[in-house]
Amino acid sequence: MKTFTWERGPFFNCHNCSEKTFGLLRAGGQSLTMRCSKCRFTYDEDLPPLNKKVIYLDQFVFSLLFNVESGGPLHRGHEGFAKELHDRLRRLVSLQQIILPHSDIHRDETILFHSPVDLRAAYEFIGGDAQFVDTDEVELNQTMDAAEAFLTNKSLNLNLLVDQVLEERRNEWLPDMHISVRADYSSFAENLRRRRDQTHSGMEKLAAKWAKERPSFKDVLQNEFNLIMSAKVGALPTSAPVQHEAHALSRLFAERGVPVDQVGQAVRDFWSSKICRDLPHHRISSYLFAAVARRVVQGQKTVINRGLMNDIRAIACYAPYVDAMFVDKTSEQLMHERPLIDDLKYKALIFSFSNRDAFLAYLDEIEAATPPDVKEFASRIYGI
Repeated sequence: MKTFTWERGPFFNCHNCSEKTFGLLRAGGQSLTMRCSKCRFTYDEDLPPLNKKVIYLDQFVFSLLFNVESGGPLHRGHEGFAKELHDRLRRLVSLQQIILPHSDIHRDETILFHSPVDLRAAYEFIGGDAQFVDTDEVELNQTMDAAEAFLTNKSLNLNLLVDQVLEERRNEWLPDMHISVRADYSSFAENLRRRRDQTHSGMEKLAAKWAKERPSFKDVLQNEFNLIMSAKVGALPTSAPVQHEAHALSRLFAERGVPVDQVGQAVRDFWSSKICRDLPHHRISSYLFAAVARRVVQGQKTVINRGLMNDIRAIACYAPYVDAMFVDKTSEQLMHERPLIDDLKYKALIFSFSNRDAFLAYLDEIEAATPPDVKEFASRIYGI
């Protein structure tokens, strides 16, 4: 277990004896508690309301921030940016203007990191102790909403508010102390590494097929849409998330009056439907695969890497909800290519090292918009 303490701000004036000895007892949630060290008067005060922005950082950025925090080596060419980014993000988290949640993707990748326990503790602290709903659950929630629309023959109307993909309440003031449990998940590393290598090998074979057959962007996109049902059915014997989805859909369809002997076909019909194809996570990932294929056909060798599938999964799941994402340079560039930038609708601003100055400017805009009362309390509580 490791405890992080925010730097203490200046003392408050005591409401009882007027001495400048009113020290902070605790803060967090929507209030703070203070006690005068002279007269022992205790006072509770409501904190101003917040509206924190949610920013997704990919694993490389969290690793970079960890190295700044721990004094580790920084990648050549990123030294100045890493330190500046670390200072700005820490300041904005302290100002209660942003959170940087971690996801199941981060957790899996952290297990393969050289210092997994320390990295996990650091990104929980740096990010404001916030966590995303797991990607499988995000996809399932979208799927179940789409199934309801499919059964009632209504148009799809998803709730894409960011709080739908957060485990914690977004607009709570941070506690003045953060405690991290230093759990060791190294026993999962071998299986995760094997699964990552198998996925990468499969992507390399697919890339070789693209390079040989030279499909168009539209061909790959249409193929991705057409394969949703067959991919689900093919994954049923081995994929726990797909099994869970199939069971949830079967229960829903049965509850809505579909005869028991027709439920299986009804699930397959849903997986083949346009409403399923138009789910954000399906649509974004399909477009990204088509964009990757286009680069492979054009002869680009470096587009296929071991982190590609995680990058696609993260963007497909969280881009419709969050305010901004800082991701791999290739993924960012793909999202800004046509027709992706024209056809895909999502909330997030997408950044990477290729437009890092724009990201710093975005962070500056957030700080400039900090309400004065929030800034005042954050200064006193967290010592900004």
